[in-house]
Amino acid sequence: MVNISIPKTPYKKIPAPWRTAYEAHIQIVERQVAVVAAWVPLITVVFYQFTHQLRLSHNADVWLTEAACRLPVLLCALLTLVSHYTGKPRCQSRYLLRAMGLSVMSMILSLFLVHYSGQHENIYQVTNGVVISFFGVTVLSVRGPKEFWLLFAVPLAIFVLVALAMGIATKALLPFLFDPMVMIVIGFVLSEALRQLRKDEFLARQQLREQATTDQLTGLLNRRAMLHLLEQEHARARRYGATYSLILGDLDRFKVVNDCYGHNIGDIVLQEAARRLGHQIRAEDALCRWGGEEFLLLLPQTDLDGALHVAEKARLSLADEPVEAGEHSIPQTISVGMTSCQGTGDIESAIKRADDALYLAKENGRNRIEAIAAPSLDPTVTAIDIKPAQTDEP
Repeated sequence: MVNISIPKTPYKKIPAPWRTAYEAHIQIVERQVAVVAAWVPLITVVFYQFTHQLRLSHNADVWLTEAACRLPVLLCALLTLVSHYTGKPRCQSRYLLRAMGLSVMSMILSLFLVHYSGQHENIYQVTNGVVISFFGVTVLSVRGPKEFWLLFAVPLAIFVLVALAMGIATKALLPFLFDPMVMIVIGFVLSEALRQLRKDEFLARQQLREQATTDQLTGLLNRRAMLHLLEQEHARARRYGATYSLILGDLDRFKVVNDCYGHNIGDIVLQEAARRLGHQIRAEDALCRWGGEEFLLLLPQTDLDGALHVAEKARLSLADEPVEAGEHSIPQTISVGMTSCQGTGDIESAIKRADDALYLAKENGRNRIEAIAAPSLDPTVTAIDIKPAQTDEP
């Protein structure tokens, strides 16, 4: 599993559960931008270096100085492309983008000073390059305004200090920098518009995905989403010989709750049951509303003994405390069936074993756990005898 680091400052308008996915989305965008951004300067910088005689008139010493100014850009572009196409060295795209942006800014501002202090008639052609470079660097600011401080403020501050050290007055630079500064503003607006479009597209896609995979009443995964996770875990277990467990729970006499208190109260009981069950599982586990008042838990890399511990906590989370729904205090228990699987057979067989175990729990008194092991592990039926809590049924 790939670990994705999330910046300490939370993304504005991105719901907390989606921030990891949004960070992954931004990293994909950065990789795509980095590859394009590497090819463009690699081609254009070489082109400009070897067509100087057609554009400018200067001696070989300046040609070598230009080459020295452009070398960092070429090295950053080559590093980005090698890292992307070969995977070595492994570099995060955000840092490659920053390196390319800083190298482009350093190159174009250095060339400006070289030609400003040398042959003055060439400065306007270099200024055109400044405009193009400034606009190109704005495209690299995938993460928004904070990138602008690094990519523009720092190089420009160093540029002004070097210019002053060379005896060039800031006032004399302003006419040449006016158009580039306007381009920074245009690029900033464009970059922010693109960033907002990316964010809106991500939010729309996540909302559609959540609607397709989430039970609207409880907020848990729905049956369709759980089946997809089951397929993945079953394939993993088959490939590596791992064991996973399923826990199928059904609220006891839930129809009585609906008949006595109404479906609105029944919905509250379902929501509270989902909340309590969700507090009993690990981050790597999955919980879904399997249908009606049934809940299914998927426990990756967990045998029956480990699943029993989770199932008992889930059972007690409901049995130990009644559900408060409006003015009513409703005792609610859950019957649990569980099984384990090593990737043998098929998913339907594993679900059926859990369902058969649940049927045994109902038949043997409710508010209890029954387990049926996978045939490849233990063909026997294991009953965990748990005395039902003494509650007054509604």
